[in-house]
Amino acid sequence: MEIIQKIINETIFLFFEISSYLILGFFFAGIIHILLGESYIKKHFAKSGIVSTIKAAILGIPLPICSCGVIPLAESLRKEGASKSSVMSFLVSTPSSGVDSIFATYALMGPVFAIFRPIASLFSGIIIGVATHFQEKENYSEELTSNTVKQKKSIKDIFVYGFSILPSEIAQWLLIGVVVGGVISAIIPDNFSTDYLSVPFLHYFVVLIISIPLYVCATGSIPIAASLLMKGILPGAVLVFLIAGPATNTVTLSFVYKRLGKRVAAVYLVTIIITSVILGILFDLLVGEFNFDGSLLYSLATKNLGMMQIISGLLLSLIFINSKFNIVDKLTAKDGKRMEKIRVKDINCNSCKMTLVKTLKNIDGIGNLSVLVDKKEVRFDGGADVEVVKMVIKESGFNPE
Repeated sequence: MEIIQKIINETIFLFFEISSYLILGFFFAGIIHILLGESYIKKHFAKSGIVSTIKAAILGIPLPICSCGVIPLAESLRKEGASKSSVMSFLVSTPSSGVDSIFATYALMGPVFAIFRPIASLFSGIIIGVATHFQEKENYSEELTSNTVKQKKSIKDIFVYGFSILPSEIAQWLLIGVVVGGVISAIIPDNFSTDYLSVPFLHYFVVLIISIPLYVCATGSIPIAASLLMKGILPGAVLVFLIAGPATNTVTLSFVYKRLGKRVAAVYLVTIIITSVILGILFDLLVGEFNFDGSLLYSLATKNLGMMQIISGLLLSLIFINSKFNIVDKLTAKDGKRMEKIRVKDINCNSCKMTLVKTLKNIDGIGNLSVLVDKKEVRFDGGADVEVVKMVIKESGFNPE
């Protein structure tokens, strides 16, 4: 009973500690959604291989899209002519970072990790994209097919995306990460690394074994990484987890294998392993060389919650509850309009929902809009042309019936 109580205490602490920074990250994620968006990204991905690869890596860093959510976007980019190298670069840098995860990393792991993690994600994306470029030697088109539907954006979209769509995407995985982090903090002894992982190489090996098959989003990986760090795992090995965890999982590897080919999948997996380990070793050397103060690496060292963390934790709980049950949408729904239904058989998760909502809500004539994962349906009213909606769904990488 005592160990269960300890797990609960550690889990609650992690959640409340991360909440204020995560809410701030949601707000900036909404702003980035307004400034960039898919149409901006797509038009930069089809020119010279190396140039588009670097652009893809840079543009992927701030975008708050997880491992599963990036797949429909990558599929859409590929269908519109984006090079394999830029798609691969985007697949690595995007789920490994994100403005929300940068704030959350700062909250639990300090400024050094918060700065170095997106830099490592950027280099990983560029290296994998360049490796794919020289492996495939593609012929690139001059420009991508433009989206036929002009998407309108407003200030309201900052809050809709940042505090509704994005939380619905990461809530499940963040909560899983927080619980796992709480279990690690409560169960694993503080001297675990010195007793069982005396050889530094073992730190990297164990983390890779965990990271490669595990599905975890950039934000959800942070509580786990912070707990591993507190148990004595080398900072560089923890960085490997933060890079390889979101970038390599069975879902992403399956997509790369089926859509981009066996050779590209092999290059992807091998390169991410080698790159993440090298960056991890360099990070450990950097930490040792500059002898960073513990507070710069271990933000969880003092476990005291202030009023701000408590209020933020309660507010974040309400945000997640609303994103799950669409309470605000139901309260403000307009009655008396015919609801159109489109079946989309490859809606499989909240990432798919996020991608479709973000794309479809800006179509002229769209009123109330909902994407039902369990029923694999898109529902809307307001008079928008059904064929136009189907076309946009298809352009987003899905297959409407």
